[in-house]
Order: sequence, then structure tokens, then C-alpha cells
Amino acid sequence: MQDQYKTILLHYIAEGGEPGLELAYEFGRQAIEHGISILQIVDAHYNALSDVLASTDTAQDVIITQRAGHLLKEALGPFEMTQRGYRETIDLLRNQNLKLAGLLEERSKLLQQREDFMLVVTHDLKTPITAADRCLALMLDGDFGPMSPEQIDLLSTMKDSNQRMFTMVKNLLDVYRYDQSTPILCLKEVDSGSLMVSAIKAFTLAARTGNVELHMAVTEDLHSVLADEGAVQHVLTNLIDNAIKFTPKGGVITLSARNSNSHVIFEVRDTGSGISQEDLPKLFQRFFQSATGRKQYTGTGLGLYLCQQITRAHGGEIRCESQPGVGTTFIFSLVAYNNQQ
Repeated sequence: MQDQYKTILLHYIAEGGEPGLELAYEFGRQAIEHGISILQIVDAHYNALSDVLASTDTAQDVIITQRAGHLLKEALGPFEMTQRGYRETIDLLRNQNLKLAGLLEERSKLLQQREDFMLVVTHDLKTPITAADRCLALMLDGDFGPMSPEQIDLLSTMKDSNQRMFTMVKNLLDVYRYDQSTPILCLKEVDSGSLMVSAIKAFTLAARTGNVELHMAVTEDLHSVLADEGAVQHVLTNLIDNAIKFTPKGGVITLSARNSNSHVIFEVRDTGSGISQEDLPKLFQRFFQSATGRKQYTGTGLGLYLCQQITRAHGGEIRCESQPGVGTTFIFSLVAYNNQQ
């Protein structure tokens, strides 16, 4: 009975619709025929629900709980044919909902404790990483004496790896702040063209090294944006960096912007390997990395998630269009400054 109900529950959570409810009602009708009580059905329901909640993202808890409630109501429908069954249903639902609310609150507290722990650990990691980076920079500058080309090459590799680690730590800290709805944004008028020029300059050498063309296209009378310049630069940096990583030699990357009513629309378009249709809906999830990305590069899977958080904190949105073998375009919007006048 437990496994049968769990199968019905998983199907309804994933698909919804009348067929799932009909399965639940039939389950309840068969339960009456076999002498199964309401208490046993409710017990099967909450055991199955606990298993489902334990294996899913916390963000889906509300939706899952709502759908599970609809399903349980349908499964208990046959019992409502009797006055006793109706009273039992009301009492059991009330008690079980109280228990479920307590479990969800406890789970929320545990998750918060985990996040707080990760924040402390991540913050403490910044100090030794920064110290190591400074020491490597001094050595590469020759402050500790001359070095052979082999030594310079080795230290350069170490410095690059250290910088990647620092970026991961910083991303973790930023994600925590945005998730807690406490980002400190310094909003002001920022010239959209200047934002793009700075981003292009930062990747000129990387594009040349990878034998990739990097272009910028700006429409006339492009509006300024109301933004935190550093935060938006983080979005552009992440998108262009990803484009360079996944664009083969001889490819083209174009950063463009245009006015659109009360917003400015930015696009980062590449002629890279593209993203599968299966992965597109998951791109902005926390810690998600496509199979191609995991094979080619190490990372936390937080870059695009953080881009989405930053964009939304500015009152904008971000999305992706891609075709495997053709290329990818990331599009995000920011509120135009003149719209605030």
C-alpha cells in the first residue's frame, strides 16, 4: 500500500491533472473494500510525502505540499460517504497538518544553520587565499630574487588556480547575501556604453589567446541604467567568460545593447557549442552544471544563478536562447535611468 500510494503521489506532483486525482480516488475506494482505515491511508500519505520532501529542493516544498494535500483529499473522498469517516478525516487532517508544519519549520531551521555555517567557513577562507595570492604576486614580480622560466611558469599556474578558488569563494558569499535578500546595492546612473567597454577590455587578452573575435555593438542614444556598477560588471564578466570558454577557435562573441521601453536590453551572443534543450530550463539553478561544462571546466555551478539574482535585484530579468552546434545568446534587462526621472 505504501509503495502504491507513493507512486500515485510522485505521478501527481510531476504531472498534475485529473488522471492523478482519479487514481487517488480509486485507491481510496479499494482501501474501503479491503478494510483499510483512514488512519492507515493518512499514515501512508505522510510517509510518502516525507520521502519526497527529503529528496527535493526546499524551494519546491510549498508546491509539493499543496499538490499532496489535493491528492490526499481525493484519496479520502470515498470515506466521506459516512459521517464517521468525515469526522475522522477532519480530525486527522488537522492533527497531521500541525505535525507537517512542525517538520517543515524544523527542516527550515536546519537548512538555515547549514547556510550560516557555510557563510562562516567561506568567509574565513578568503583570508588565507588572499595572502597566498599576494605572496605569489611578489614572487612573480621578482621581489625574492630572479627565477628560471620553469619556476615562473609554475608560479603563474599556481596563481591562476588560486584566483579561481578566490572567485568560487566570493561567489558563495555573494549567493548567500542575495538568497537572504540582503544585497547591498549602490544604485546610481551608470553609462551603459561604459559598462560594455570595460567588460570588453577585461577580456581582450583572453579572447586573443583563445583566437576568438570579441565585438561590441551599441545602438544610438543608448540609455543609461539605474544600477550598481560592480554588480552589473559581475554579470557581464560571467557571461563573457563563459562565452570564451565554450567558443572554439575562430568563433565570434558579440556584446550588444539596445533600448526597450523602460529598460535597456543587453545581449552576449557567441558561436560556440550551444546548450541542449534539456539543460536550458536548469541553467539558472543553484549548483547546476551541464554535462559539457563539468567535463571541460571545474566550478561551483553558481555563476549563472548569481547572475539571475543580481539581475532580479535590479528589477530586471535574464534568459538564455541556444541551439546546439550554432551558438548561445544570454539576454538580460536593466531599468533605464531616465525611466526613474
